[in-house]
Order: sequence, then structure tokens, then C-alpha cells
Amino acid sequence: MDAAGLLRTEKAVVQTDNMEVSLNGEESYLNFMSNDLLGWSANADIRDTAKDALDRYGAGTTSCRMSIGTLDIIQQLEETLSGFLEVDDCMVYPSHYLANIGVIEPLTNKRDTVFIDEMCNPGLYDGARLSQANVINFRYQDYDDLEYLLKCSQNARFRLIVTESLFNSDGYLAGIRRINELATHYDAITLVDDSNGVGILGDHGKGIFNHLQLDKKAELITGTFAYALGNVSGGFIAGDSELIKWLRHTSRPYLLAEPLSPVNAAIVINVIEILQADDAVLRGYHENSNYIKEAIRNKGWKLKSNDSPWVSIKVGSTLNAQKMVEYLFDNNILVSGLCYPNTPEGESLLRINITTSHSSEQIDTLIDVLEAAFAVLE
Repeated sequence: MDAAGLLRTEKAVVQTDNMEVSLNGEESYLNFMSNDLLGWSANADIRDTAKDALDRYGAGTTSCRMSIGTLDIIQQLEETLSGFLEVDDCMVYPSHYLANIGVIEPLTNKRDTVFIDEMCNPGLYDGARLSQANVINFRYQDYDDLEYLLKCSQNARFRLIVTESLFNSDGYLAGIRRINELATHYDAITLVDDSNGVGILGDHGKGIFNHLQLDKKAELITGTFAYALGNVSGGFIAGDSELIKWLRHTSRPYLLAEPLSPVNAAIVINVIEILQADDAVLRGYHENSNYIKEAIRNKGWKLKSNDSPWVSIKVGSTLNAQKMVEYLFDNNILVSGLCYPNTPEGESLLRINITTSHSSEQIDTLIDVLEAAFAVLE
């Protein structure tokens, strides 16, 4: 890997409250790679909540969930999250990955078929592969392809359609309405990973189904707390009460892994309370997203159009993306480059993780350096 230039080295990061980080204790960089979309890590109320929870519960949990690891704060979080998402029930996991690998296997066997969008995140794919079900990929957001595959699966005992709500690769929203129609017609249930939607889409951040004003939700919804719901580790499965009841007794990552930290549980509860009381933080995020998108359009760059706040710029080849990322890094700005296979060949992107915490001055600085970087490509 080293000889091929593929060996990755992890840098020690020190972050500040003003969207700057230092790497290996050296220079400071403007951070446009953060997943802390709503700025919770610097929020004074959230920090006080964490301190109070640490004083009350200590640093960890007492046992796994199947023993005596279900602390009252964890049950409170599950009830709070169920109400926020407007679903029957919810169960929380120590990570989003564990939620995704713990949801499909307990529900399926070799007589069942799972249909999964080819661009879904690896956790959903791992969860599908751990099951004994027949796993079939359908082409990215190609619901005619999905319907054809459903028609060919008439002998399946049980059919499950799996998708993300907002795809990380390009910011596109899944065709949830079409998926609902197909699921109803072909007697399938749906599993939607709303990690990128919960906290930023919908009224007060309630997620994709609220955003699309759909009465019919997926039977199962997974998500994370690592982005807009606190920027802490943890994940969840929410949805139909009978399915959740079954998963509480059969999902091994839920039963056997150490539970979610009580500090993290308290943080997420407080985040939901803040979002429900006042959407000022969420408005700030969308305002920053609109601000930088307008600036990109005014420069004539190829903004990746989508129906979400995700901000990506088309830069063409993998080499172009690499040069742009390196130029920005040399000018003390951190952004991500997305290349094949995360994007089609020759359609690489610069991903800009905009947050509530970015100032207009910081965004303007990024735009100025981007202009110089594009000039270098020319």
C-alpha cells in the first residue's frame, strides 16, 4: 500500500470552537470536513448537560442491555426519540454501524429477499450480508429496476427494500414516495437509513418523512447521533412496535454490545429538546448552505444540484480532485474529495461540509482560495 501511495496515516487533531483545527500540533486549518453540522460540540448548554450526566451516571454503563445495562437515561432517550420521529418505538445502539448490522439478520432467513440500493452505506450492506437472505442490488435510484426485481421475486417469503434517505455521495434524496408505492403493491416492507436527514431535514429536523410530508413512514428507520443529533457516537433503529419488540430479543449487537454511554444519551435528549423548542440552530445551518451555494453559482462553478443542504462541486477527474484538495490543504483549508467508486468515473466532487458554526467570513475565505485553485487547474 505504501509503494502504491495508498497508505493512510492518521493525524492527531486538536479542534477549537471556531471551526479551526490543528494537525499534529502544528498549523491551524479552516475545517470544512466536520460532521458536527449544527455545532453541538461548542454549545454551552450541551456541555453543561454532559457534565451533569457524568456527575450522575459516571463514565460508563454497568452491563450489556440483556443484563442490567438499560439505564433510565437510555430508556428516556428511546422515548424522546420515538416522539421526535413520530414512530411507535425506538431502540438505541452504541454506534450507527451496529444498528445497521443488527437490523436485517434477525428479521430474515434464506427464504427472504433483500433489495438494496447499490449506493447505500457499507453498514447496511454488511447487515444484509450477515443475513441468510438473498441480497439483490438495484441500480442507484432506479426504481424501474427495483420494480423489475420485485416482479421476479414472487416466491420470496418476505421482501425488504433498503435505501438511504439522503445519499452521502451526492446529496440526492431517495424516491421515498415511489418506494412506498412499490412496497405496498408488492407486499414488501421498507428500511430507510435517515442518518443524513434526521436533524437537518423536516420541521425542527424530524427527518425525511416529515420533510416530504408523508403519512406512511418506513416500517424501520435507522440513524446516527454522530451528525446533527449531537455529534456523539451512537445510533438507533425506530419504527413499527412489533418489529422493534422482536429486534430487542434477537438483535445481537443490541443484546451483547456495551450500551450507549449515558453521557451521550443525555446529550441527544437535550439536542432534541433544543430543536423542538427553537429551530434557530437549524435555520443557521440552512442559511450557511444557501449562502455558499449562491456564491458557487455566482462564480460559474459546477455546483452539484440536489434537494438537500449538501454542498459539492463537480471537478471532473480523480486527478483534478486530488489537485484541488492538495491546493486547499496547502492554503490551510480542509475539504474532502469524492472519486470513483463513490462517484461515477470522471465525475469527482469536492465535498464541502458546511455547518451552523461557520462564519460568512470563513466561507468567503474558502471561496477565494477555491477561485485560486480552479485557476491552477486551468
